[in-house]
Amino acid sequence: MNDQNNEITATAEITYTNNSPDKLSFLWLQLDQNVFTKESRYYAINSTSETVDTGGQFGGGYQIQAVKLDGKDVKYAISDTRMQIDLPKLLKGNGGVTRIKIDYSFVCPKFGLERMGVQQTAKGKVFAIGQWFPRMCVYDDVSGWNTLPYLGVSEFYVEYGNIKANITVPANQYVVASGKLLNEKEMYNNEEIKRWKRAKNSDKTINIRQEAEFGENKSSGTKTWKFKIEKARDFAWASSSVFVIDAARINLSGGKKAIAISAYPPESGGEKGWAKSVEYTKAVIEHNSQKWYDYVYPSATNVAATRGGMEYPGIVFCSWGAKGEDLRDITNHEFGHNWFPIIVGSNERLFSWMDEGFNTFLTDLFRETSDKGMQHKKQNIAQAGNIFMNNKLQPIMVGEDNMDIDNVGILSYHKPGIGLKILRELILGPEKFDKAFKTYIRYWAFKHPTPWDFFIQWKIFQERN
Repeated sequence: MNDQNNEITATAEITYTNNSPDKLSFLWLQLDQNVFTKESRYYAINSTSETVDTGGQFGGGYQIQAVKLDGKDVKYAISDTRMQIDLPKLLKGNGGVTRIKIDYSFVCPKFGLERMGVQQTAKGKVFAIGQWFPRMCVYDDVSGWNTLPYLGVSEFYVEYGNIKANITVPANQYVVASGKLLNEKEMYNNEEIKRWKRAKNSDKTINIRQEAEFGENKSSGTKTWKFKIEKARDFAWASSSVFVIDAARINLSGGKKAIAISAYPPESGGEKGWAKSVEYTKAVIEHNSQKWYDYVYPSATNVAATRGGMEYPGIVFCSWGAKGEDLRDITNHEFGHNWFPIIVGSNERLFSWMDEGFNTFLTDLFRETSDKGMQHKKQNIAQAGNIFMNNKLQPIMVGEDNMDIDNVGILSYHKPGIGLKILRELILGPEKFDKAFKTYIRYWAFKHPTPWDFFIQWKIFQERN
């Protein structure tokens, strides 16, 4: 990473296994950064908007230097946010393997459509980096290759895999990321490592790095941070020289543990601010693990970043200005996504309600059942009837890219969330609902369910119970 011009220069090496029974003559990859080019479909649709060029975020996109397949140059074509690679010979089904290597670079946008970006703070920049490497499109038994372009509103449909990332940044910066840090002793000083050991066994927040210690790291040159995550559909990271870092233990079933981490600039801190972030993170991860399905990643990292909120496996970006109840709620929501769609990998491009709606249900239930410090005003469903039954709304099965933007909150989040709540509280009852919902999560973990898989699962469950 070049922190002066915000440029990422990288090599992606992908080992792709064709687990389908089909022979493949080409591969499709997602190049989501291309949404920030002025040639993108997103820009064509939104170029008249007053906010489309906020922060100078357009004019970027991937610069591809080389593409190789099994060590040899290969023919490829780029269309908007997709790349098609022609295979010189058919890739056999049921386990055929090929290896792709792509050299590329891009300039990170300041505000990356609320999903990533670069935040200038009083003492330095905070980089929150997502959608930063070419990712495989999903090849499934419903649509074959899923190649819908990224248009900025609908999120992602991504394949699972094991990911290693070596991230080279200026030596005075600290990196947090999806997965487990593999070279901790090379990246942290002795005192910081002692604090990490305490945090991994502490239910109370331990401060790993304080603002008063910022000047102690006078290293020049670069450092390479090495991470690994397994059974993940994506990978994201954040880096800054001005991170305050906190951590505490997360308690899972059977004595298993993970670690809650928070990274934020000093102005985001304070007892009403991000100093509470680890506490909020720990609480929601432990609750959803006990209630639905054990959290599967070694760490859960909350980063104070640009604007809004965005989820990735094991790491989320939340607003650096959030405080109090707002910070609690956005932390709850973004980490809830680690169950939907990160563990249960639904197609967000087409069916956002299986992502945002399911997570809205989880978010509300956590707020209702958490301790007294998390006060919750119960929603009056009847009063919302006129909103949810408004004949100006599209069906929830419409993808977000085709929704009226004013309807997205209702159709993707609140209406399906309320639907699940009604099913749980008024139709099936909590005991039957919870058993069925846990069964659904367990069966579809690390797979790609469609809405019809969800509907059929409930039909079978009702018939058997």
